[in-house]
Amino acid sequence: MSFRLLLQAVLFCHLGVEGNHEIMKLPMKFIGLLANGMLALALALGPIEAGAQTYPSKPIRIILPQGAGGSTDIVARMIAQKLGESLEQHVVVENRPGAAGIIGVDAVAKAAPDGYTILLGSSTMMAANISLYSKLPFDPVKDLTPLAMAAAAHFVFAVHPSVPANNIKELIALAKAEPGKLNYGSGSSSAQICVEMLKSLARVDITMVPYKSSSQALNDLMAGQVQLVCEPPTTAVPNAKAGRLRILAITSPERTSIAPEYPTVAEAGVPGFEYEAWVGFFAPAGIPKNIAAKLSAEIVKVLEQPDLVKKIKSVGFKPIPASAEQLAAIQKAEIARLAKVIKEAGIKVE
Repeated sequence: MSFRLLLQAVLFCHLGVEGNHEIMKLPMKFIGLLANGMLALALALGPIEAGAQTYPSKPIRIILPQGAGGSTDIVARMIAQKLGESLEQHVVVENRPGAAGIIGVDAVAKAAPDGYTILLGSSTMMAANISLYSKLPFDPVKDLTPLAMAAAAHFVFAVHPSVPANNIKELIALAKAEPGKLNYGSGSSSAQICVEMLKSLARVDITMVPYKSSSQALNDLMAGQVQLVCEPPTTAVPNAKAGRLRILAITSPERTSIAPEYPTVAEAGVPGFEYEAWVGFFAPAGIPKNIAAKLSAEIVKVLEQPDLVKKIKSVGFKPIPASAEQLAAIQKAEIARLAKVIKEAGIKVE
């Protein structure tokens, strides 16, 4: 078959009778250029299609903008193990703590959008920080793509045993009597906004001491270096039972099954106080839609596995296997809600 007839057959398949007829009126040199162009396009698209079909072909990194050892880190590693099994590829958790999560989020925002670097970001990092900080090196909406919601958790307020306060009312009275003398440890953006909300609503002055991780803040609380932390129940309750700290209240709207003996902050003396932090998966903006869809579906699928649900609940989180669209809607609503809370409460963290 001649070159002209071969090309005519190819064009007929793509353009139909009329389009084919018009193309074949062109001089041979133009048909040659057209053929070369089609060949170049096929070669360019081939690797993309092949790459999409073979994804993932190498290990995937989950960037966690928090230190190792905390409850969120434990949840991240639980999900990573299951996700790796489902994708038949290594999925590793890389801790990037510091600057209220900004360092880790920024690393993902600037990473290659190929599906091999994703973020497990909290509601504070992805919704509150935009109102807490005058300038961020990234836009949490424009520079990142939601993949799937993962889980949510409440916190407890805990003090060192030497602090003369057995409940939230006594803590507030102590802070008012000695403004700025009490220190609180903050190893995550979630812990930071938790205490800042209490300070604002109770109108007290408590000094923040920043840490790279929640576990460091908790260790210094138990060592008496700081007096207060806002910590997940799973790490605080065992230490309370061992006498290393004292829990004053939980930030949920109602008492929880994981720590039913502790009152809520609202019933303990600060009406209207409630704080919950969620974590969800995000990818750099520009990630191919088919890869994002695959990651989203796989994450939701593993979060629905009964054994993983049980494990996540055991560390004080509740699994929320929600889609990318649902996470995007939640993030948008949370940005608006927290902006209002932060503005009305006058919360400042800089």
